Amino acid sequence: MSEPSVKSARRAMELLEFFAEWRKPASVKEVSQSLGWPQSSTSVLLRALVAAGYYDHDARTGMFAPSVRILLSTGWVGEHLFSEMSLLGLMERVHEQTGHTVMIGTQHGMHVRYLHVLQATREGRFTAKTGSLRPLFRSATGKMLLTLKPEREIALLLRRVNATEADARQVLALDAVLRERQQTRRNGYALSLGTSVPGAAALAVLLPVPRGERPMTLSVGGPMAEVVQEQERLIAVLMEATAPLQAAVAR
Repeated sequence: MSEPSVKSARRAMELLEFFAEWRKPASVKEVSQSLGWPQSSTSVLLRALVAAGYYDHDARTGMFAPSVRILLSTGWVGEHLFSEMSLLGLMERVHEQTGHTVMIGTQHGMHVRYLHVLQATREGRFTAKTGSLRPLFRSATGKMLLTLKPEREIALLLRRVNATEADARQVLALDAVLRERQQTRRNGYALSLGTSVPGAAALAVLLPVPRGERPMTLSVGGPMAEVVQEQERLIAVLMEATAPLQAAVAR
């Protein structure tokens, strides 16, 4: 590795240690002053880590904080991995019961990003990569997250998405999107059938999170025929897995 690469890697780890002590979101200025880094390079590093999904950025306040992706990537290190309320433990239970790919996702601009993925154990499986992006309006994760948004925000997002479509046949109508959102709300889960990845289907439910935390979903994905055939059972597994979290958040 080149010296600049080593320096950046070291700073990324020092940034984690800073937040471990700071224990709350921080601005670029607070990070740079605390660590003695130039403010410009601190900003570049933080924004690169946000783009990669490792940190969250609140555009309203300008504050940065480590994302759930870091928690999920390092959760196995501590004993809390085996806690009943652990997100990793929750994913593993769904994985054991379904054999399908299991994902935790959240919104990333006009897309959704998978924060953590457990790969399927079945033959002919559907695979996904931690950190990969899927379309907000065509993925099960995205459709589920849209149920939390007001119509005005959905309209603005859809306008941006449609503006990037080179094929006019792929442009989505707002009325159709809102009707599907309403149906998804009633169902309590979202389904995508080949619209995110050709030949693959996914089912997603919302992960109960404390007030003020970024919304997330728990989803399973696999070959379309298998997911459709097992849809009722897979939904029951997802609902059962998230029930303890719902009870914990409600307290």
